[in-house]
Amino acid sequence: MPQNEFLAWVAEVDTQIVATSGLVFFQRPPYNGNLSGSEAYIMNVYTIPMWRGQGIATALLKEIINFVRATEVKRLWLHATEDGKRIYEKLGFVSTSKEMEIFWQ
Repeated sequence: MPQNEFLAWVAEVDTQIVATSGLVFFQRPPYNGNLSGSEAYIMNVYTIPMWRGQGIATALLKEIINFVRATEVKRLWLHATEDGKRIYEKLGFVSTSKEMEIFWQ
């Protein structure tokens, strides 16, 4: 992949990766609500089962959101599982008919 189109975040405990998430950047034509057309898609948020419920995925997502807010991206979105939906809503994502998203001005 070309440089900076995909970034990954990981959480480690004692040199073992216990959670991970990826972020893909892409450009769409400008549209109402996102005149820059710049978007980022969060993919593959995953925490090893024995490490779930400890705030690790939330911490990764907060890092990703802060990173994206410092870029020109105006829309951050993802597809949520039922298990993950509560975490995303707590962080400001809003459900649409197919995905969850956050827009910035």
